[in-house]
Amino acid sequence: MAQIDTQAIIDALTLKLRTEYPDAVIDNEEAPQGIRPGAILVNLTNAGQSQLNPHRFHRTPQFDVLYFSDNSNAECAAVADNLCTVLDTITTPGGDILHGSGMTWSIEDFVLHFLVSYNHNVIRPNEQITMETLDFQEEGR
Repeated sequence: MAQIDTQAIIDALTLKLRTEYPDAVIDNEEAPQGIRPGAILVNLTNAGQSQLNPHRFHRTPQFDVLYFSDNSNAECAAVADNLCTVLDTITTPGGDILHGSGMTWSIEDFVLHFLVSYNHNVIRPNEQITMETLDFQEEGR
């Protein structure tokens, strides 16, 4: 199991979307000028972290997958239905499988906003603090 970070999840998301929608322009940065119908944009909307024990943390990143339609709410709804299946599980470049949760979506001005979270745990290695040298002198009787 590799250490999971936000970029690994974004890479897994975009790879899965490229496999499902090979003809779509898929980006994970700002929306480019002149975005065309069928384009997909992946954004991290918010994230959180809670400590489970001294070295283990639970992270809750949520992503917004935007799909730009050509004046069709029905097309957006069909893509949302498909994304529920496609984004149910993703595999990070390190081989970790993450399950999507909290999937919700809305359609505004022929743009689908599909929200999905990939909650996971991370472990921070225990930092070893080494002692300085200890001089010990034993006296015998």
